[in-house]
Amino acid sequence: MKNICRMPLLFLGLCLSTLAGAQAGVKLLVKTDMDCNWKLDGRPMDPLKAVNSKVVPVSPGEHLIQAATADGVTKIRIKAEVDQGQKIVEIQLKDEHDKELKRQQEETIRKQAEAEAALHPTWTDPDTGLMWAKKDNGSDVNWNQASEHCTKLQLAGYNDWRLPTIDELQGIADPSASVQAAFDEGSVVGVHVKGNLKLSGWHWSSSQGDASGGPWHFNFANEKPGDMFPLGFSYSMRALCVRRSGE
Repeated sequence: MKNICRMPLLFLGLCLSTLAGAQAGVKLLVKTDMDCNWKLDGRPMDPLKAVNSKVVPVSPGEHLIQAATADGVTKIRIKAEVDQGQKIVEIQLKDEHDKELKRQQEETIRKQAEAEAALHPTWTDPDTGLMWAKKDNGSDVNWNQASEHCTKLQLAGYNDWRLPTIDELQGIADPSASVQAAFDEGSVVGVHVKGNLKLSGWHWSSSQGDASGGPWHFNFANEKPGDMFPLGFSYSMRALCVRRSGE
């Protein structure tokens, strides 16, 4: 009778031993594309380097991985389901981290430009006597809208602003200058312009082109500023306004 009673216990022990052996083979192989701090199911783990990987024994089921870049800029949560064997989990932080750093850089440039323009809303070119708005209108407009923006502009106590000619735009291009500017398409570029003007794109002029009948525009971001391109009235660019100082 004692031997019969012991059989279920022996069977249970064998099952538990088999299950423990199966669980011992369940692992997570964790990789990352950036150095990061991370947690596994809420438990802090040793920092993970981009050049290394980490193998962690786990129990079967779902596991939560939380990771953050060393500077705390980017965070990620990953749920990993593993039943048997080894599951590879890749912590991908670099793309989002680069995007966020770029966004922060653009935001810093914009805020600095706005602060400087608020303190010094105009700049007068000593070579020509032309007074320029310290920054452009900040958004894409067609030629008619650009012209209207300047004629309606009230800035620094003046209301006689206008779109500059293509020669006037070319006159403030300075290949030796490179001012950081945040363009709307998500790029930070160096614009080659005098006066530390705060620009955010390509700019309309009041000058008409050739047989196309469209106005010329100017690109201060070119490596060789001075290039001019005729385009139609409906194409969107920016408005940088000018007036004659002393008038």
